[in-house]
Amino acid sequence: MKKKLLSLILTVVMAGVLAGCAEKAPAGAQSQTTGNGEMETGKMESAGDFSAAQNPDEWPTITVQVPVLSEMADEQMVEDALNEYLVSINAGVKADMVQMTLGDLSTQLTLMLSDNQQPLDLFCWRFYSTLDGCVKNEQCIPLDSYFDVYPDLWEMYPEIVLKTQQISGVQYAVPSVDSYATYDVYALRKDVAEDLGIADRDGERITLDEMTQIMKDAKAAHPEYAYMINTNNEAVIGIDSLGNSNWLGVLMNRGVDTKEIVNLYETEEWREFCQRMKAWKDAGLMMDDPLNNEMTISQYNNGVSAGCYLGGYSPDYIKALIAYSPYEPIEFQLTDMVGTSASVLGGWMISTVCKEPDAAMKMLYLMSTDEKVARYFILGIEGVHYNVDEKGIARRPEGVTQNNSTWNQDCPWFYPNQCLSIPLETEKTTYYTDMLDAPNHAKFSQAMGFVFDSAPVYDQMAACTTVVAEYRDALLYGLVDVDTYLEKFNEELKAAGIDEIIAEEQKQFDAWLVVQ
Repeated sequence: MKKKLLSLILTVVMAGVLAGCAEKAPAGAQSQTTGNGEMETGKMESAGDFSAAQNPDEWPTITVQVPVLSEMADEQMVEDALNEYLVSINAGVKADMVQMTLGDLSTQLTLMLSDNQQPLDLFCWRFYSTLDGCVKNEQCIPLDSYFDVYPDLWEMYPEIVLKTQQISGVQYAVPSVDSYATYDVYALRKDVAEDLGIADRDGERITLDEMTQIMKDAKAAHPEYAYMINTNNEAVIGIDSLGNSNWLGVLMNRGVDTKEIVNLYETEEWREFCQRMKAWKDAGLMMDDPLNNEMTISQYNNGVSAGCYLGGYSPDYIKALIAYSPYEPIEFQLTDMVGTSASVLGGWMISTVCKEPDAAMKMLYLMSTDEKVARYFILGIEGVHYNVDEKGIARRPEGVTQNNSTWNQDCPWFYPNQCLSIPLETEKTTYYTDMLDAPNHAKFSQAMGFVFDSAPVYDQMAACTTVVAEYRDALLYGLVDVDTYLEKFNEELKAAGIDEIIAEEQKQFDAWLVVQ
């Protein structure tokens, strides 16, 4: 966007920003509820088959979010090349790329999603909010009116995946194409695994008991490292959290073949898990001072921990995700491949401040279905930012690395359809075809697509969230006596109203299941 975003952030008057954030979006962009509870759409949502003006200079320009780790120098070059291609296919719409650093998405998106003068038209909720959050904050418009305009777009997705981007049956986002299901592994540094003589077990399925023994053996050989970072892992614990990070009502077995929402914290499975975490802590396997340290993958990359959890749909995919790390991992599979609503990692939306929603939807359609459009966003310009080898793999030019590239090629998963691209700097030629095939080999939660409306139990949710913040991390990192601490934890959760929350969740879930 020719650095417009940076100048906007630097020059905007904060009083104006606060006022803008408080404004509601134009009435025409909002979904309306009729007296009988059905949804009707405003003027901005009336969709027709988008047609191009004869003169490309008169085409609407759609601002599109582009994720970056730091500012990319070749934005204008890529944008110009993309728009030249859009003119060549008579798309009727042009793109204005808006760089947004992943570390500051909250500030940048909040500004642009409330700015009627320089609006952001297309954005993804990933790393910023949730589908439910964007809808409640009136930051996006319904997309149902585009079902008949772009039928091939919606047919790309399994119905169960589309439902994850719906609220009360209304489609608010186009899902980011992915495997829609993952399994988790314990990743141990290859050099440590070689010292233990287990590097040849890469990809092997193991139990948590076997994993514990591997970590203990590694600790004995290399006491200078920790062997676990963040134990806040829903797949390993075995739950579908229904989108609530505090786990205030969950489905066990990751939601597969069960429809009963339970209080995880009073289950025997949770008690046993906490006891295992205490044993890991006592054995010196955990990181020091977990409540005050950054408990992320960076601790593996910087050599503090020689092991961590990773997730993906295949061993090669997981290795590709962490290829930037100085430490190659050996993977030990811990869980089955399962899809939950949380497995759909992003969704693309049209903002409520968008002045040309039909044009924005045309751009989103092209980003999702046109190979060349997708690759400009994901890889940049062929022959400049990448070359294609004889195997069909994208390679950066000689001397260009992730660190000095002038276009960000490391976030294909952020865009609407990464599978239109080609693999980058890997030997796995089937990287994306395997991704598309993954759902055929997965199990799915019964609650995939269910979104809980917490409004009826707002006070109980707030109270229980406070209790979880006080007690859970100490249990997750083995810092306290499990039996004593867990008893107090559950007593306070009961007093705060967790039973009412679960009853309301079950009520809504049962009603949702009836109409599926």
